[in-house]
Amino acid sequence: MKLRALTATLLVLSSACAPRWQSALNANSRQVALALSDPAELPAERFDPADVPDFAAPKKLRPCCAFGQDLKAKLGPVPVPFFEQANVFGPDDLGRHGYDKGNLTREHNGLVYTCRGGFIDIAHVRDNADRTIFLTMQIARALPGGAIIEFPEEGTLRRVILKPVPPELLARYGRWGVATTLASWASLQLSTWHEILTWYGWQSIKGIPEKLSAFSPEDVYSNALGINLAVGIITNRETRSRQQYEASMQAWLAEALRRLGAVPRAQARQAMQAVDGLWWDSSKRVPEWNLVTRRFVAMTSPIAPWIVADAVKHAPALAQMCKDQPAPLPMIIRDQLGDLEIAALITVALEFNDWVPEQFPVPAANGQTVTQADFPAILEDIRRQGATQLGPHFDRPGP
Repeated sequence: MKLRALTATLLVLSSACAPRWQSALNANSRQVALALSDPAELPAERFDPADVPDFAAPKKLRPCCAFGQDLKAKLGPVPVPFFEQANVFGPDDLGRHGYDKGNLTREHNGLVYTCRGGFIDIAHVRDNADRTIFLTMQIARALPGGAIIEFPEEGTLRRVILKPVPPELLARYGRWGVATTLASWASLQLSTWHEILTWYGWQSIKGIPEKLSAFSPEDVYSNALGINLAVGIITNRETRSRQQYEASMQAWLAEALRRLGAVPRAQARQAMQAVDGLWWDSSKRVPEWNLVTRRFVAMTSPIAPWIVADAVKHAPALAQMCKDQPAPLPMIIRDQLGDLEIAALITVALEFNDWVPEQFPVPAANGQTVTQADFPAILEDIRRQGATQLGPHFDRPGP
């Protein structure tokens, strides 16, 4: 009896110390699929379009800021007294996210500096995340068929035209894998178009020129960051409602900035001051377009950030600020799905309507449609203009 009791006691003690593995009955199907690199949807998992949340197309652009800090303004030739735009924030200053601009009394946007991603424009991150959420839901609902997805007018009429998707792509990558990949690519094209329009003179608020912010050093990377955050949130199934998405975006943005090595506001201001005279000119006033002297015009993925310490050599304080951080983190936006180019499946169509730029490198009369296929010629024209007006190295971070 004593031996039997001792054996029972040892069994109880050993089981108490043993690792407690989660039962396979509780395994998360999505996590198992990720572990196996298997995005395909199983036949038993029926898709009901009614289950896809209905996000309205984003209608608003978040107001933010020109690149620089403590910026002053002028109205025509007259300086505006007592105006100063601080611009530079720390990662704890940003408030709660709201879809399609949300409530700007709770959402705060500015420039945050990160060791691995350079300057981040939080308004651009939020705008691109919202657009990617909307596009993904529209595409997921339409697959495998085609669709025309309309956006509110912004300088031009904007449409995303989806062609029918081959069944083998859906079988291989799954509905959500296809939808997020196509939406990411299309969202990047739309963000590029916004930069193009502002370069050529479009004004979201009439009378306020915006060329000073077109292709500024942080824009393209920030756009891609917002797109990738939205894809992560969708993949993690955190978009069942607008409220869930808003809460998730707030959390994901905070974690992304942490991973990118966001620095406090005081250090971010040091970084901005270090590139005064190189990336921007503090002697200029808003809305002088040459206030921002360097422009990020490269659009191909991977999108590498502009890092201040790489552009400003022999700056011990900048090197010390980020000495324990990993290498910079490029953003990737895929342009292929398997062996098929995404441009063969989806087109971004942009039609001039009430406004037409005075000089444009491709036909732009009323009713004329531009697509992403025209972007290389347009960007080449921007590079020629920039090199003439801002200098031959205007599209590079270094001296």
